Amino acid sequence: MLNHYSLGVDGNLSEAFKKVKLTEISNVQIWDLERKVQRIAKEVEEQLQQNFKNHSYKLEIDFSRTDVSPKFFPECPPLSKEQCMKPHYCSEISVAVTDLEGNLIGDEEDGYLFGEGLTIWSVEKSFLFFTVDEKFSIGSTKGCILTLPFPEIKKTLEEDVFHLAKELNIPI
Repeated sequence: MLNHYSLGVDGNLSEAFKKVKLTEISNVQIWDLERKVQRIAKEVEEQLQQNFKNHSYKLEIDFSRTDVSPKFFPECPPLSKEQCMKPHYCSEISVAVTDLEGNLIGDEEDGYLFGEGLTIWSVEKSFLFFTVDEKFSIGSTKGCILTLPFPEIKKTLEEDVFHLAKELNIPI
């Protein structure tokens, strides 16, 4: 039986992020980090893809920018990089395994096989520890940025892929 893979937030990953005021960071800094993490993710995918193809699977490591506002859950609409300071913006790397036709492995009852992935940058608007809509007139808006060194980002993504390979009995 395939189970949904989720590490949760452990001590190491929670230390990998830093809350910042939006006035303390620029769009260009965010775009630069997103581009560098995308490059690392592509490198990991290219390095490990053949292992999955040899067993009739496809490794998919994708980058996305979405609006994670609770009002859109579960369908998060895409955003452009220019919206990176907008409340509920989230850029992330997702990791999944599909069959060669692109279908996720697993089913609704037992769960689908996908990795933890990695958030790069997110913006949240909150009031008294609750996420609120951007139209809510009070509350604070802060960003949360990935602060792991690049070799650690690569290692984190590789470990995510290794776990998926292990679930499918794919030697790496």
